[in-house]
Amino acid sequence: MEKTEKTTQSKEVKIPKYPVQTVEKALEVFDLLSGDNYREGISISELSKEMKLGKSTVHRIMETMVAKNYIEQNEESKRYQLGWKLFEVGNVIPRQRNLYNVDKQILQELCDRCEETVNLGVRVKDSVVTISKISPKTSLIANLQIGARESLHATAMGKVLLSEMTREEVILIFGDTPFEAYTSNTLTNMDDLMTELEKIRHQGYSIDDEEFCAGLTCVAMPVRDYKNEIVAAVSVSGASIRMTFNKISQIQAGLKDATNRLSVFLGWQG
Repeated sequence: MEKTEKTTQSKEVKIPKYPVQTVEKALEVFDLLSGDNYREGISISELSKEMKLGKSTVHRIMETMVAKNYIEQNEESKRYQLGWKLFEVGNVIPRQRNLYNVDKQILQELCDRCEETVNLGVRVKDSVVTISKISPKTSLIANLQIGARESLHATAMGKVLLSEMTREEVILIFGDTPFEAYTSNTLTNMDDLMTELEKIRHQGYSIDDEEFCAGLTCVAMPVRDYKNEIVAAVSVSGASIRMTFNKISQIQAGLKDATNRLSVFLGWQG
């Protein structure tokens, strides 16, 4: 069984079974220099004390990282600072961990768990665009396909994507005119929409109760990135007749697990 420990931010991390001490110490240097105590750099003596290692050992570690440009040494103060190589490497992460590279198995597992259609969507101007979709084999509902656009104000995913915006930001998207009504349940004015968005912020999920399509109910939750910003939404949609209280509770539990996993992939810290 793998061991775990709590970091200073109370986040569980795995402890390797066969740790390499030199690598651990190099990573410890990065942790020290990325904190607040050594904004102006750190000396060999300070590193030796912090890392509980001899100065000669610390010096060899630092010289190796300086040679690889991960650490730089100030010529005047002789103190060490993080190098620009780390910045270059860090910038690769968002390119590798983006919404188009997410593990589709997470969506498939949600679909299998709920036995309903699962959609992953993003905001494009005043619409939500579905970029990934998983349908159960038993699905009898013809939902919109990948690349299709749906209205933000009338869909569960759309309302989630709007949920942390101010009234002014929402007005910039829609203007201040009545919204298009798709069914008798569609929210068609700004006051009602803002009340709904506040509710979504507090409860953490959105429901489209036949607001976009009669007979179709959707539940959605947000996907966040490393800046804790909502960058996408995941919804589970199905025939309204199947969406009982117990069914929606099951969907909410599955959505929370799936969106948390997707968010962590994008760098969300919780």
